[in-house]
Amino acid sequence: MILLCDENIGTNVPKALSLVGYDARSLFQMGWAGKPDTYWLAEAGRLGWLVYSCNKKMLQVPSERAVIKNAHVGIIFLTNGEEYLAKQLRLLLGKWSWLESLDCLQPRPFAMFLSPSGRVSNSYRDLKL
Repeated sequence: MILLCDENIGTNVPKALSLVGYDARSLFQMGWAGKPDTYWLAEAGRLGWLVYSCNKKMLQVPSERAVIKNAHVGIIFLTNGEEYLAKQLRLLLGKWSWLESLDCLQPRPFAMFLSPSGRVSNSYRDLKL
């Protein structure tokens, strides 16, 4: 499984995950920083990578939502915006087995929501895929 972290997540989370042996990449690392969300979402879908973001607005922008669906993207949204690095790492490391299972078993496209407490849902407020 490759976890692709978007620009809102930044570079520190994927760097730290890589340092402890997990395959995580940032948009910056891929050369996709600054590109439209529709571009890198389509690439993530084509490559079969799992996306990690706190930008839930992607589900409200028609063109971005359409790419998530049409490119069969699997995406995990952090529900509380950007958390401190240590909190995100603890959360992701604690949920890594679940992320791997989700990546392998959940039919795409999908959007899941992960709270800082570790609670998982397929909807958040009025948002769902």
